[in-house]
Amino acid sequence: MPNPFGSFAWICSHTVLPQCNLFFSQLFHSESPPLTFLFPDSSEFFTDYNITGQNAREDPVVQTARSDAGVGVASNCEIARVGRRGSSSDIALIVLSALSLLLTAILSIQASRRKAAVGRIELKFFLFLYGLHSAFQIITMSSLLQQGSTVLSVLSSIHIAIIATLFWVLLGNALIATQVVEDGTAAAIAPLSIFAILFFIPTLYISLDTSLGWTDAFNVNGDNVAQLKNTALFILTLIWPAVAVVLHTVLMLYITLGTLKETKPAVLYFGAFTLFAIGQIIFFLVSQPLCDSSNGVNSAFLSTLLETASVVLIYLAWMNITEDDWGEEAYGAYY
Repeated sequence: MPNPFGSFAWICSHTVLPQCNLFFSQLFHSESPPLTFLFPDSSEFFTDYNITGQNAREDPVVQTARSDAGVGVASNCEIARVGRRGSSSDIALIVLSALSLLLTAILSIQASRRKAAVGRIELKFFLFLYGLHSAFQIITMSSLLQQGSTVLSVLSSIHIAIIATLFWVLLGNALIATQVVEDGTAAAIAPLSIFAILFFIPTLYISLDTSLGWTDAFNVNGDNVAQLKNTALFILTLIWPAVAVVLHTVLMLYITLGTLKETKPAVLYFGAFTLFAIGQIIFFLVSQPLCDSSNGVNSAFLSTLLETASVVLIYLAWMNITEDDWGEEAYGAYY
């Protein structure tokens, strides 16, 4: 697991996070470390290339290894880029991500039809971002584009910024549900949108600077090379989402159980949290064993399945809260 704090080394050698694309790009286009760090002989995936510290980045064997590489950094097992080594990319993840995108579009349309439902605009904002996340992970996590390319670096950076923003909007939905400000009004939507921008732009800049090397601020050099340490990216993309999910769950349980005295939506919100948590555990801990045992299938598709199920439960809980048959008394207590 990550050690020290802020390190992506273990993560990128075991998973297919888009953050790993940034580190691959930075390291491949820098003068150090030696290429054996990206293409180690200890990796079953790269061992046949026989790349040593004497190889230059322009060498045909290095270019071949780069063209074949999938998502990850120094992975022992990864899915080769589509069309290379007989790979058809991560079909399972592509299919589930496409279905997730379609499902969120359907949920958003259904939410639009509930004109009087509270929190409708805010929920649609969340569904929109989750749909974008699903679309981008088809490109950034499925070994479709060449590692180290500018296109992949830019698209991965946008994806990462969307992830950080998505979890703010999730938490923002819960904050607005407390009715400190009235939902659907400028007093609710303006802060939600402003903070979304404040999450998106800095995360996008940090990601782009990490991959394209605009400055030295986020370079992994010295001891940080072996650790792939980037504390800012670690906090914004791993710690922050976890915190946002926990806070969202706590707030919604307080609202549903403490204020509304309703068990069903509380169970749905807790179920959403549980599915998301299980999905993350599977993604981080099962990817490598699954890839080793299945000859190139990781757990990203299972994580996507559980995350999408979590989003569906959040939508169902929202529908339950906004049912028309609650009666004026219940609405009065809530608002």
